[in-house]
Amino acid sequence: MHCLTVLYPRPDDPDRFKRYYIDSHLPLAKRLPGLQSCSWGFPVALGPGDDTAFCIFQAVFESAEAMGAALQSEIGGQVAADVPNYSPKGARLSHYALES
Repeated sequence: MHCLTVLYPRPDDPDRFKRYYIDSHLPLAKRLPGLQSCSWGFPVALGPGDDTAFCIFQAVFESAEAMGAALQSEIGGQVAADVPNYSPKGARLSHYALES
């Protein structure tokens, strides 16, 4: 299994981010072809000065190739193009093989 992780920085308007992200962006992201599962959350820092992401999204695919195909798909393009609508500061993406 292969995981894509997206980290979003703190937005200027957190409530607007959450509304758009949950109501509009997540339903689109859930349509990525080959998506096995996904999860998201709004983490809380454990201590002062922690530079915690405002929002984290994780998507699990069968393989790195399946993830790449999903990101290059029409839906993948729509997902990427939608990010500025709720996160003008962008996002940081990483991916990795899941180990257990």
